[in-house]
Amino acid sequence: MGCVSSCLCPEEQSGNHPADHDAYPRPSGNQRNAPEERRNSSGQSVDQSSAPDESRDLPVPFPNQPLEAYELRNPHEPFASQPSGTYEQANPPDTSESSDIVVSVDFGTTYSGFAYSRASVTPPEIKTNYEWPGANSTRFSYYKNQTSLLYLRSSGAKGSFELKEWGWSAFFAYLEIMQDHARKGMKGGASTSRDQRPYDTLNPTEGKEAFFATKFKLYLAPETAPGSPLPSLPPDLTVERLVVDYLRAITDYAVQELSRLFHKKLTKGNIQWCLTVPAIWDERAKQLMRRYAEMAGMIQGPDCPTGVSASPRPLYIILEPEAASAFCQHGGLLNISLTTKDRVLVADVGGGTIDLVVHEVTECRPGAGALKVKEVVPSYGALGGGSFVDINFFNLVKKKMPCYLDFSLQGYPALPLHLFQWWQKVKLAFDGSRDFCVDFCLINSGLYKAWMEYDRERHIHREEREYWNLRFDFHDFKHVFDTEVVKVIDLIAENIDMVQVLMVVGGFAASPYLKRRIYEHFEGRRQRIVIPENPGRAICEGGVWLYLNRSFIQSRISRKTYGVSTVRHWNEGDPENLAYKENDGRRMCRDVFSAFVRAGDQVNVGESEERYVSPSNSYDRFLNVDIYSSAATDPLYTTDRDVRLEGSFQVDISDGMELGTERLLKLSMVWGDSLISVTATPENFGDQGRQKAGLEVRFESH
Repeated sequence: MGCVSSCLCPEEQSGNHPADHDAYPRPSGNQRNAPEERRNSSGQSVDQSSAPDESRDLPVPFPNQPLEAYELRNPHEPFASQPSGTYEQANPPDTSESSDIVVSVDFGTTYSGFAYSRASVTPPEIKTNYEWPGANSTRFSYYKNQTSLLYLRSSGAKGSFELKEWGWSAFFAYLEIMQDHARKGMKGGASTSRDQRPYDTLNPTEGKEAFFATKFKLYLAPETAPGSPLPSLPPDLTVERLVVDYLRAITDYAVQELSRLFHKKLTKGNIQWCLTVPAIWDERAKQLMRRYAEMAGMIQGPDCPTGVSASPRPLYIILEPEAASAFCQHGGLLNISLTTKDRVLVADVGGGTIDLVVHEVTECRPGAGALKVKEVVPSYGALGGGSFVDINFFNLVKKKMPCYLDFSLQGYPALPLHLFQWWQKVKLAFDGSRDFCVDFCLINSGLYKAWMEYDRERHIHREEREYWNLRFDFHDFKHVFDTEVVKVIDLIAENIDMVQVLMVVGGFAASPYLKRRIYEHFEGRRQRIVIPENPGRAICEGGVWLYLNRSFIQSRISRKTYGVSTVRHWNEGDPENLAYKENDGRRMCRDVFSAFVRAGDQVNVGESEERYVSPSNSYDRFLNVDIYSSAATDPLYTTDRDVRLEGSFQVDISDGMELGTERLLKLSMVWGDSLISVTATPENFGDQGRQKAGLEVRFESH
């Protein structure tokens, strides 16, 4: 086929809809009042449901649609352009405090959304939100909003930023700022978070006036993940602030929309909140998300702002591939005939992570899909997906046209945004056909002249018409896609032989090229391949279903060995640097790894492990319990090289000072849930209330 050409006209293209580590502190040798362990209380069908949707990638916009007049405003004020701000009260609003509404928030790398249902309705009627502020200019209903934030320099404190927009509104406001700079002939005066990274996708600019934050979820990825090193943010903008601001914005909007839909004056306190997280995240990142939810006013807790009507119900953390598994299997959604002991591999291929889980059906009912499943291998995956394809594309642009960045920075800072919009449409069109070819027209941007001058200064001479378009052919697209496509296929191949069904979901699963490669690679095997009609909705809706069916996941396989740092009597062979003497002369060994659960163990959901501990010193008023992890099955000491400090908690044991080292505390830890939960109960000190109910201990990430 001939090349499809798309010309860039700044005044006409502005309305197009765009597409869909922190270091760990090493354990120190210092004794932090670690507990001394005392005793243990318990000694061939290939099936595609329909044509691809856009999922976490963008709906294709109408071409050359003008941007509506835009006014910067406070994102916490009602959205005047949305009907939800002034909904008609067909029925008097119900202002009761009780509510059975369940909301699952899919906080994604590139796009985010939420689904909801009433817990009292059987079977559940799970719905996904399609209306988003700022997206109305495209006349598209789409179930995801951009995971983006726009900050403007504050007129107050020097160097500070003030949040002005979120989601689609942030993108279009940022685009307008860049176009204004172009009209005034100014150099780039705004910045984008992705530009400051080694794998930037937009133009690096100086950030004098604005900061456009995107893909900040990647800052929470494990430090050991390849491709994840990220530069520091501006001083006033931390990862914590970005995530909290976005969670606050999307949940504020969810409450507003649900109030309109249900004709109830709702608050966050009326809702049971669920939040999805990648399974490949470490404990620290998952625990941080729970804290950020408190800070965003979603749930009550020590970090929840005062005066906020937050939910008294605990946040339900859901692993993304498990939500995807539930979405695909429940209620016979895909007409899958499963029997007990069948195994299903679910690959959630999103914008920033590739998460995989293998489930074995333990209970099912004809016509209702799997009712209960268990994990048979530890969940696994990698950083990757659609966002990394974007990175590859922009790297290719810079390779084809070396003057691209300089021109964008010095002459037309809105160019990367226009190119990004164009690319999101083209990305969904590539299906792997060898005659695939597209042109990005440069005539109206002035870039073709800059490119031609750049080449001539280097004694490179071509016909002028060769600079009119930036051409991309099959080989270019294959180069852009294949690193991520091969990554997905390799991860699936690790466990494909043990399953009967392969399910692929997530935003990147909407790519026709990825689908084609998966079918080509695994077609002809005994596995059935299933990609749902709307793969990007799987996480949102599956999250709601999982909350309503909390017995669906029966057990998980521990990815790591988890335990605490304890002290014990010195044994021959213990490292000398870990030895110390108690006041009574006993020789002790500190920093001993006491394992609660080992890598590869099957752990039942909700099952707790108990351990009795005592303070190592009679004068200790607090008991510090550090949580450590290791990929090894039998780590000996918390100072071993492969041992990592996940976090810690502190328990006040000052009530029983007179008992000294005889104070006894029962620790109860749940390891089989989506994140670790801990309770501590004083056994022989404190009042009866504490001894009976125990203390819920807050996990402190490091």
